[in-house]
Amino acid sequence: MPASRSQSGMVATGNNCDTAATDNAGCGVKAPSENSYGAAFNSAGGGWYATERTNSFIKIWFWSRGEDDVPADVRNGATSINTDDWGTPFAYFPSQTCNIADHFGEHNLVINLTLCGDWAGASNVYSASGCPGDCVSYVNNNPSAFTDAYFDVQWLKIYQ
Repeated sequence: MPASRSQSGMVATGNNCDTAATDNAGCGVKAPSENSYGAAFNSAGGGWYATERTNSFIKIWFWSRGEDDVPADVRNGATSINTDDWGTPFAYFPSQTCNIADHFGEHNLVINLTLCGDWAGASNVYSASGCPGDCVSYVNNNPSAFTDAYFDVQWLKIYQ
């Protein structure tokens, strides 16, 4: 991944997307707005995420529900969209050294609340978060910490 690319987010885990070489960290990008997840996301009433994947790039956008710059085709769930009108994505992964078509097949939409998954549950990642003990023990012994961990999906749109 190039060190400099046209995106509004910050490179969070480095520019090497090879999960085998980065302990499954990949080349994540942190959204520029603090309300793109968690309690701030919930307080804002949620928002919209959009991903565009071609053989040349992958782009990801996020708009909070209360923002004024949400594209009309996104806000209204239009039957067709034009991502050229959406502005700079918060994450941009150009296919300069990775053949996207060779590494990405058809998408499957999975909504999953994995609390101690491959990456977040890894001992080196979890211990760096400042949380006590190990991930599984914390989740098992602190159910009240997850009372707001749920999905409330108004609608999904998938365009091809």
